[in-house]
Amino acid sequence: MSEIYFNEQKNGYDKAQVDNYINKITEAYQKAYEEYLATCEKYNNLMQDYKRLEANRQTESNADAGIIAKTLIDSEKMAKKIIDNAHDEEARIVDLTVKNLQYAYTTLESAMNEVKDFLTFNNAAASDK
Repeated sequence: MSEIYFNEQKNGYDKAQVDNYINKITEAYQKAYEEYLATCEKYNNLMQDYKRLEANRQTESNADAGIIAKTLIDSEKMAKKIIDNAHDEEARIVDLTVKNLQYAYTTLESAMNEVKDFLTFNNAAASDK
């Protein structure tokens, strides 16, 4: 996202506003991505714990091990839901960013056409004199 640049045009757009908007989108995307990475790390830790407990459970007949394993399985399911939600949020942010950039491009294109029309009109009026 930080590699997106707009060409500056006289009366084309407010560079500070576009830069600010892109910065906000980039920050939101980075935050969601960091949350996603943190969730993946939690998930991996839970999976390691689960595998360790599952191996211990096979050799132990302790009833508490079964309870812990069930809790860990439930935790794994919850971690998967969290990761899925993070993926969905990432996709939503990317989709929103694309839509907003498309809107900004359309607005800029429209403004540039208006400037061209204005200049054409002024040139025509000046040549009529």
